[in-house]
Amino acid sequence: MDVLQSVEQHDERGRTRPDVNRSAGVWFGLSGLTALAGFGLYELADPTYYDASSFVDYLSVVMLSGFFVATGIALVLLWRDPPVARGSLFLLFAGIGAAAEGLGNLLEDAFDVGVAVWAFFGGGIVMMLSLLIAGIVALTVDSPRRWSGLFLLFSVPGAMLGFGIVMTGVSWILFGLWIVLGHRGLVIALAAAAPAALFTAMVLYL
Repeated sequence: MDVLQSVEQHDERGRTRPDVNRSAGVWFGLSGLTALAGFGLYELADPTYYDASSFVDYLSVVMLSGFFVATGIALVLLWRDPPVARGSLFLLFAGIGAAAEGLGNLLEDAFDVGVAVWAFFGGGIVMMLSLLIAGIVALTVDSPRRWSGLFLLFSVPGAMLGFGIVMTGVSWILFGLWIVLGHRGLVIALAAAAPAALFTAMVLYL
């Protein structure tokens, strides 16, 4: 009985399968970096992004499609070992939506498959709504890990192309560091991300 109780406590602390959780953190970090790099190329490729013709056009499409697919992988891995159990099924929905959106984006803009636009928009809507629900539900849980919901909510705007992808990219990098390194990694990441985000905003909008 003591052993069983110990295992249950071990599970409640979220320390089961640390390899899965750590892998999710790595994928979130990779997704975030790809989002920031892809958005930079997206700005350079605009307005030919939606009718790719140059190397930069195609590279931006591939990177932003990769961002969505990497996000899908990260969310599915997180669903297998979630920060909080309540509402975690929506992480799976968000992951599937993100992957569908990435594949739709690639087929539509790189290979001119018109029908793929439905996968892009449909996957984006599923990703957006699922992240919103998962984030809100996570914040209602009485647990120190409920603050993971803030990362999910901050990532909602990235479900569609635009500056929201920068918000999602920064959020995923911070979330990945928090998962892998804990609070120390989050503090370090915030200190590094703040000036980078300010610089990006100044370059794009001033």
